[in-house]
Amino acid sequence: MKPNPNPTNRPTFLIADIHLQPDDAHPINQAFHQFLTTHAQQAAALYILGDCFEMWVGDDVGCKVYGKTLSLFKELTAKGLPIYMMFGNRDFLMRQRFWQITGISHIKEPGLVKIGDFSALICHGDGLCTDDIEFQKMRKILRHPIITWLFLRLPQKKRISIGEGMRAKSQKYNLNKAENIMDVNQQAVEALFDAHPGVTHLIHGHTHRAAHHTYELNSQTFHRWVLGDWRPEMQYLKIQNGEASLHSWSPFG
Repeated sequence: MKPNPNPTNRPTFLIADIHLQPDDAHPINQAFHQFLTTHAQQAAALYILGDCFEMWVGDDVGCKVYGKTLSLFKELTAKGLPIYMMFGNRDFLMRQRFWQITGISHIKEPGLVKIGDFSALICHGDGLCTDDIEFQKMRKILRHPIITWLFLRLPQKKRISIGEGMRAKSQKYNLNKAENIMDVNQQAVEALFDAHPGVTHLIHGHTHRAAHHTYELNSQTFHRWVLGDWRPEMQYLKIQNGEASLHSWSPFG
């Protein structure tokens, strides 16, 4: 279990699905940069549970395209703010250069974190959407070590072209998909809790449906916290004094 390294009473923030665009003038990028220079400055720790970037096709491309964001990350970690990040379904190709440049620590999923008196499982959430069989098949293929090794050795232009094509195909595919298929499967959630006895909170993103779900099982109450995306306003989970709460914030009023 990874403890929050800062014992102060400052809040810990958990976010996901920012989907930063390759244009710093984009409203999402501007909002995120403001978040890093305001909220994050006051935090004890920051957890990013996947899909921080809309697309990441290798450190050689991403570290240039998102240079301003990476610089802000480095400023925060250099000042002592612990930042933890796990892969999402859009940005699972970060490698050593990214972690070195930013000072961010990589967390594998599912992670088990302890923030003061609050313990929780954390994951991106795409692995829990088991009803979407086609997505799970593609997820398994794309994350295979041989496939990622081969992809990262393609020319930059080819990788960018493939990434943009897959993004467009995914958006079109999701438009024709039933809403319930794109949500997490309850049995998958329960299996995750069963594998980690004693933990009653799960925090994830991916579905973009910010909510706090509860259910009862064997006289215990289990909590599933879903992080929202950043369209049109910022969604985040705050943990402070042993309690979790969902919040929205817009830097544009």
